Amino acid sequence: MRNFLFYIALLFSAQLSAQEPEIGLFVGNTYYIGDLKPYSHFSQQDFVVGGVYRNNLPNERVVFRMNFLYGRVQGDDFESGIEWQVNRNLSFRSSIIEIGPVIEVNFFPYKLGQSETNKPKFGTPYFFGGITYMRMNPKANYDGEWIELQPLTTEGQGTSQNDRKPYSLSQISIPFGIGAKLNLSNRVAISLEYGLRKTFTDYLDDVSGLYPNQALLSQETGTNLSAALSDRSANPDGLNNSNYGLQRGNPNNNDWYSFSGFILTFSLVKKTSCPTW
Repeated sequence: MRNFLFYIALLFSAQLSAQEPEIGLFVGNTYYIGDLKPYSHFSQQDFVVGGVYRNNLPNERVVFRMNFLYGRVQGDDFESGIEWQVNRNLSFRSSIIEIGPVIEVNFFPYKLGQSETNKPKFGTPYFFGGITYMRMNPKANYDGEWIELQPLTTEGQGTSQNDRKPYSLSQISIPFGIGAKLNLSNRVAISLEYGLRKTFTDYLDDVSGLYPNQALLSQETGTNLSAALSDRSANPDGLNNSNYGLQRGNPNNNDWYSFSGFILTFSLVKKTSCPTW
């Protein structure tokens, strides 16, 4: 992960000499797709804010961008309306820090600063893709307090019940999506975009595998919180009023999240005269 961040820093520094740099603000909403919300896009949304740095390359079709974003995603079994999920009764929220490079590819030639609508290069749709560092931290609300879930190993990771190590909070994500941008003035541009993020973890929501033995889990972790937040079901489906050994989540599908919103950027190059095309 340190090497990945080092390469990002090198790529970023290599772009600082570009001809048309911009800095700006990203504001929008988020949602996640995973074990607690496997099918429903655009529901249980939360927020994302942050900064972006853009370099418009001379070919007018390719743009280098760096994202520095902070958002939050959430999921709640109760909101699904599906009987077995409501009975499972799990919920979470997680902050997400996202840092990394994105490449925008414009559908049409675009020139930063061309603000006259009757001339070409005023605006364009675009698609984007990249690779970013993502930092997550799933938590659950317990008696009015938000408790970090990863240290509790709620599926017995790192104990005698599960040979998996506790999952890492630092991950890689693959952002991709579509957008549209246009110039508001010679130095100001606005974009609207929708993007998905593919992750390589199934633990953004802290749910993936099997229910552990709650008594043994509490004993090995040294806290009753591990058991209490591992199984919150109203009516356990297994023997002896327990879900031990039953499926808690689906380990075959990794989690996804979405960052979408508006980007308002400002040119770092002062334009002394109206550009000509």
